[in-house]
Amino acid sequence: MEANSLKFSVLILALIFSRSSFSAIRKPVDELARYRVEVMEMGARLSTLEKEIGSKNNLYLSSLQQIKQFENDIKMYRDELTKKQKEVHESQIENKNILQSYLLESENETTEPWQRKVHFELLKQAQIKLVRKETELTGLQTKVNEFDQKLTSLRLNEEELAQVIKELESRKKTAMEKYLSKVESKRKIESKVQNQKIQNRLAVVKKELSDAPIRLQKPDRFFAKPVDDFLSLTSSPKGVTFKYNAVQPVKAVGSGKVVFAGDLASYGQVVLIDHGNDLRTVLLGKMNIKVKKSDTVRDGEILAYTLNDSKEAQNLYFEVRKKNSAQNTILWLDQRGVSKI
Repeated sequence: MEANSLKFSVLILALIFSRSSFSAIRKPVDELARYRVEVMEMGARLSTLEKEIGSKNNLYLSSLQQIKQFENDIKMYRDELTKKQKEVHESQIENKNILQSYLLESENETTEPWQRKVHFELLKQAQIKLVRKETELTGLQTKVNEFDQKLTSLRLNEEELAQVIKELESRKKTAMEKYLSKVESKRKIESKVQNQKIQNRLAVVKKELSDAPIRLQKPDRFFAKPVDDFLSLTSSPKGVTFKYNAVQPVKAVGSGKVVFAGDLASYGQVVLIDHGNDLRTVLLGKMNIKVKKSDTVRDGEILAYTLNDSKEAQNLYFEVRKKNSAQNTILWLDQRGVSKI
């Protein structure tokens, strides 16, 4: 019994890997590979743009900080310059007054020589003081001019950086829109490839089942339908296909032992149950399987849940096999159930 199950599975796998199945999906698979490469490249470009924008933003913030510091320094030097200008003006007035006093005393014949000498010394000291303050004033003016030029340069750099960041953000927005569009296209191609694989594996397994010998004999028993809610039922010389569009449980049509449950080489979900007396049932379709090999199941127990990831109706294939030969399954279904179809 186990050998027959293995033989059935190996035969399905061999057919799944046939050249016709590969050819049917090669074109969309190649297209998907191209989209994946493009998405990766666009993602890398976006990452580079993000880093560049981050770097420019750091420079911009540093520039703003420098501008603020220079504005504070310029204010300090301007205040000092104003103070120094006032001192120079006061020194000039003081120097002028001393000079006038010295000239008046020089013209006065009653003035003693020592008095003239004292006024001359005062005039000399006032002149030295004035020159020193004028020199300091000139130095402050030069420094303020230098800071003004540096501040102007920093502000120009700030404007240029702001413009660069604006352009980078615009490029990033355009790149992001293209990236999201490409990701959506990749998702659609992936869905297309997946659906094509499902259709191929359904076709391949159905072909294998249709090529197996049919034994026209009276049913040994009757089975219930594996699903309750379906749109239509189509009978072939072997199996029965239920068309559905709702997620629902797939039930065991009789008690037995699970001999296979899973995805055959990623080409389809299959549940194979041995009911004893060389009698087996096969379920094939898009399912979320809830049982595993060697599980014992009861009549009506849930084996899986149907899947429907599109708006189109899906198919669940059901077949009865005896001694590994396909039977005319419609004859094996509960006559009361069949009469309602």
